[in-house]
Amino acid sequence: MTGKRRFLLLRAALLTALCVLGVSVPVFAQVPENSWGLDYEGKAITAVLPLAGDETEMIRRFHGEIMESVAALGKYSPREAYVPAGTRLPTDMPPIPSLVSDARYALTGGVYPGELVGEYYLQLWLWDMAGSTMIYTDDLVYGDMDEAIESVPGLVEWLFSHIHEKSVEETPADVWPDPLFILGARAGISQRWYVKPNERSPGASAPNLEGGFSGALRLNSLFSVQLELFLTGDTLVYRGLEDSSSGPVLKNKRYTNVSLEIPVLCKMNFRVGKIRLSPLAGLYATVPLGETNYRDKEGTADTVAWSISNPLGLTAGLEGAAPCGPGMIFAGLRYGADFGVMSIDSEEREYRRNMVSLYVGYEFGFFEGKRMPGFEKTR
Repeated sequence: MTGKRRFLLLRAALLTALCVLGVSVPVFAQVPENSWGLDYEGKAITAVLPLAGDETEMIRRFHGEIMESVAALGKYSPREAYVPAGTRLPTDMPPIPSLVSDARYALTGGVYPGELVGEYYLQLWLWDMAGSTMIYTDDLVYGDMDEAIESVPGLVEWLFSHIHEKSVEETPADVWPDPLFILGARAGISQRWYVKPNERSPGASAPNLEGGFSGALRLNSLFSVQLELFLTGDTLVYRGLEDSSSGPVLKNKRYTNVSLEIPVLCKMNFRVGKIRLSPLAGLYATVPLGETNYRDKEGTADTVAWSISNPLGLTAGLEGAAPCGPGMIFAGLRYGADFGVMSIDSEEREYRRNMVSLYVGYEFGFFEGKRMPGFEKTR
C-alpha cells in the first residue's frame, strides 16, 4: 500500500472515531423521520459527488457506472451533487451538508495513479449524512479500464452492504372497537321513591331488582341509538289510619308488581384511554305484567288490578365500558321519573315513581368497521 493511501485510511479512521464521540455536525437533528432523505418512492437519496483526480476520461466513465450501479441496488436513488467550480472536495472527509442537503447517503472518491506504471486505483467513500459519519471505504486497483468498469457494480454493492439499517418494529395501531351493532345483558338494583299526586315529598321508598337485554345501533363513531327490554318490579308499603266500625285502625299494606321497561335512548360515546364514557338520555315505556300482589299485616293476601295513566317517562344517566375478553364490561347510573300516575284500582292508591338505578353488564359487538349509509367516521 502506498504512503498516500495509508495517510488517507488513517484520516478516515480518525474522522470516524470523532464522529462516534459526537463531534459530527448535527445538521439533521430536527429533520422529521421517514421524510428527509427519501424520494417519492421511498428510496434513500444518495448523492454521488464528482471524483477527484486528474484522469478526466476515467473519472467520466467511472461516474456514469457508479450512478447506474447505485440505482441497480433498488433501495437507493442516486443524485448527482452540484459542486460549484473551483470547490475543493476532500474525498476522505464527509461532504459539506449544504451540497447534499436532501441526501441520506453520499459517495465521494477519486482516481489516483498506483505504484506501478500503468496502474491506477479507484477509491470510494460511503457516508451516512444523518450524522456525517463514514460507513465504509474501499478501493479498486486496476490496469485495464474496461475490466475496472465491470468491477464497479461489485464495489458499490460491497460498500452499501455495510449499511445497517435499524429495524423499527411498527407499533400496532390502537384500534378502538367500533361495531355497527352491540348486544348486551345487564342486571342491577333500582331505588324507588313513591310520591302521591298531592305529596311534596315521597311517602314511601324501596329498592328493587331489575335486569334484561339491550341492543345498540351505531349511527357514527359518536352517536348511537339503544333499545332496552328489562324486567323490574315495584314494592309499595302503605302505612296509615283507615276508618272501621270500631274506629280508626292503623293499616300496613304491601303492594308488589312486575312490569316490563322499554327505554329508547340516545348515547354519546367518548373515549378516555381504554374507557368508553357514554352520557345517555331518552324515554321509557312501562308495560304492566300481571296484577299487583297485595298483603297486609294480618296476613291477608290477594291480587288486585293496576294501571298507568301515562306509560312514558324520562331517563338520563352515564355509562362506562372497558374491554374485557371478547367483549366489554359496562356499568351505569341512571335517574328516571314517570310522566303518568300508577293506580291500584280497587284500593284507590295512586303514586308516581322517581328512580335511581345502578347496574352492571356485558356486551358483544358485531359487524366491526361497517358504516351506516350517509354517515362518516368522525373520530
